[in-house]
Amino acid sequence: IAASIILVLTLSIIIFATGCAVDSLLVIILALLNDISMIPVAYDNAEATAKPQLPNARKLVLMSLFYGVMHTAFGLMFIFLLDHDQGLNNPIDLEKCDSETKGFVWLYLVLVTEMMIFSARAPKYSFQSIPSLILTASILLTCIVGTIIAVFASEVSWENVAWIWLFNFGAFIVVDFVKVSFRDLIKDSPGDIIATDELFEVDKTKTETKKYMEKNVRYAVHRQSQMSLSDLAHNVEIIDNTPGLVNSFTRTFGELANIGITDGFITKRGRARELSNVSGTFGSIRKLP
Repeated sequence: IAASIILVLTLSIIIFATGCAVDSLLVIILALLNDISMIPVAYDNAEATAKPQLPNARKLVLMSLFYGVMHTAFGLMFIFLLDHDQGLNNPIDLEKCDSETKGFVWLYLVLVTEMMIFSARAPKYSFQSIPSLILTASILLTCIVGTIIAVFASEVSWENVAWIWLFNFGAFIVVDFVKVSFRDLIKDSPGDIIATDELFEVDKTKTETKKYMEKNVRYAVHRQSQMSLSDLAHNVEIIDNTPGLVNSFTRTFGELANIGITDGFITKRGRARELSNVSGTFGSIRKLP
C-alpha cells in the first residue's frame, strides 16, 4: 500500500505541476521489480516482541499512509530542488522532460520503494532487526538492476545516480527513526524486542510489592494488546430482489446469515421459527419438476 501511495502521489504531482510524465513501460517495470523483490519476505527473519503483533487494519493503513506521505514529501523536495540545478554537470529539466529526467524520477522511485522494505518489516529500528540474507540480496539486486536500466536505457549520468542513492539512504534513516515515534502515537508500539529464548532467572531478592507492581505492568501491556470488539465483528447480509419463491428463500436465509462474531463467541440473530420455513422451502424446491 505504501509503495502504491508513493508512486501515485509522486507521479501525479509532478505531472500536474510540470507536465512531465514517466513512460508507462518504466512504471510497469517498476511495479514488476517491486513485486518480485518482495517474494523472499516469506523467508525473512521475524523478531519476537513483548507485545503481540495483531493485524489491525486501521493501524496498518495509518502506517502505510505515514510511509507514503513522508517519502513522497522527501522525494518531491529532492526532485524539485535539483530541477535546473546548475551545480550538477547534468541537471534535470522537468519542463523539458527529456529521457534523463524521466529516468532520474524513475530510479528514485525504484530505490525508495525498495529501501522502504527494510524499515517496514522491522517492528522498531531497522538496525535492531536484521533481515534474512535472501531478502537483502533480493532488494540489493533489484536496486542494481534498476540503476543499470536507468543508466543505459534512460541515459542517467553516474553523478545523478550517486545523488539519488545518497538521498534515499539519508531519507531512509530519517523515516525509520520517526517511524518508531509514530507507532507510539497510534498505540501500535511492539514493545521491547526479545533477543533470546532463554528463560529469565528468578530474582529471589524481589519484594512482594515489586512483584505486584511488575504484574500490574504485564496486565497493562496485555490490555493494550487486546483488539476492540468492533475489530472482531463480522456481519453478513444477503440482499436479493428476485420475486417469488426464490425471494422468500433468500430473504429468510439472509436473516439467518446475519452472524456476529465477538471475542470468539458466535451469536445467531435469526429467529428460531424461520428454520422451519427454510426447511419447507427446500422441500418445495425439491418437488419442482
